[in-house]
Amino acid sequence: MSSNESSLPMSSFPASESSGTAASFAPVTPPPRLRLSDMVYEQLETMVVEGRLAPGSALPSERDLAQQMGVSRPSLREALLRLESRGLIVGRAGGGYLVANASQPLLAEPLSQLMSRHSKTVDDVLEMREVLEAKAVELAAARATPEDIARLAQALEALEAAYAAGRDGLDGEGEAKGQSLLTRVPELDAHFHLALAEATHNLVLVHLMHAIFELLRGSVVDNYRAIVGHGADLAELIEQHRRIFTAVASHDATVAQRSLREHLTFIRNHSGDVEPV
Repeated sequence: MSSNESSLPMSSFPASESSGTAASFAPVTPPPRLRLSDMVYEQLETMVVEGRLAPGSALPSERDLAQQMGVSRPSLREALLRLESRGLIVGRAGGGYLVANASQPLLAEPLSQLMSRHSKTVDDVLEMREVLEAKAVELAAARATPEDIARLAQALEALEAAYAAGRDGLDGEGEAKGQSLLTRVPELDAHFHLALAEATHNLVLVHLMHAIFELLRGSVVDNYRAIVGHGADLAELIEQHRRIFTAVASHDATVAQRSLREHLTFIRNHSGDVEPV
């Protein structure tokens, strides 16, 4: 098994864990002339494709998974090795498997390199986000389940708590005090937007957002540095997330889209070149 797990963009709120309910694995009964390991593979592949097993989430141990699916460990292991060879899961240090983000190296890494060389891509990323996320909040407002709303609330509360700690200097000592406003807070901001995408229940959109998550995270970090450098109000930026959440939780697609666009406009207006913070 491969032990490379560092390339996975780990969501702090994977769909299979953050709602408080674990993914459910059904017992497997193969039809004639179909191997048991093939049925195991197909069920797990479907769960990954449909997003029921989110990128970065851990599979149960082989023993537990074999018991849940009612199969022998050799049949399960054969299916897991096949999934690993397809790049759908990766082995992790100490044993077990994580769900891979197979598209991330194909999309986010080349785009991140492009962004590092061309400043114009900052505006391009914001335009891309407006196209994708305006539709995402519309779909989320229409389709979000109580579990999705709870997951969004968890992401928002984590963001607000980290901002408050950084604002009040409770996040470190000396020169590190307040630095989470430029590190941990933007990271949680990106996770909030990822949770919005997951609430759409659009499989293609969810996988696309996971694929570009590192690009999104890096862009958000840069935006925070620019906003602080311009002396803009971070409290307003955080409050904008509260307004987006409230609209989605109220299933008001119109207000959700307007709030999202106001949020991105605020970022665009304060994301020009500044001296390093």
